[in-house]
Amino acid sequence: MSTQARLDGTVFASGTRMLYVGPLVATRRHAHHAAQIVIAPQGLDIEDGANGRIRACTAVIPPRMPHGHSACTHAALLFLDGDDLASRALSRNAEPRCETWGRDTLEVRLPREPTPEQARALIDSILSAVDLHQPPRPRHPAARRMCAYLDGSDPVDLASLSHEAGLSPRQMRHAFARDVGLPMRAYLRWKRLRRAIAAVEEGASLSDAAASAGFADSAHLTRVFREQFGMTPTQGLSSVTWRTLD
Repeated sequence: MSTQARLDGTVFASGTRMLYVGPLVATRRHAHHAAQIVIAPQGLDIEDGANGRIRACTAVIPPRMPHGHSACTHAALLFLDGDDLASRALSRNAEPRCETWGRDTLEVRLPREPTPEQARALIDSILSAVDLHQPPRPRHPAARRMCAYLDGSDPVDLASLSHEAGLSPRQMRHAFARDVGLPMRAYLRWKRLRRAIAAVEEGASLSDAAASAGFADSAHLTRVFREQFGMTPTQGLSSVTWRTLD
């Protein structure tokens, strides 16, 4: 993968959902707490964490599954945060093998420079074409409260929260990992990364975004970003155009 290649399309962000439309750079294998729906009309090579490989025009990559993909000239990537109901529904019967990620080609139009209205319609079209008939598994009330606490930047008093939930700290950690799919520490790292991305969207430099999100420095942010997206934040964030759907 060329270190000079960068995403330079458009990102539409709205809550737990983020849509990117434009050319893709090749990524190293990585995993993140978001389901990822890929629409690439000309096809894309996708690999899993066990050296499996497929070529597909449409694929649904479940959250937290190691994967990587090749470059292509035009595509859409819809990221659904792991807390999003659609992402949780997609993870119910998730398989780690990439052969299970391919879908029939979706008859959706990918504009080169979509407007917010076109982006909303594209998200609706993608989600309506993906099988979301099974509802997500319910989360323990304590896990839901912990997610809400970790959405902020303040430290969490696990002892107080577990006492309120009627669980020991060990039971609390187990219920959280079972229902959310990540240990608390990994979930907090993902939330910090989301906050750093939001800061860049608002115009912050990478170093300022790293500091505001609780990373030690920009190098720390770069390591975590590369682990979770298979590229550096410079490649993924510095050249895109940001648009809001809210």
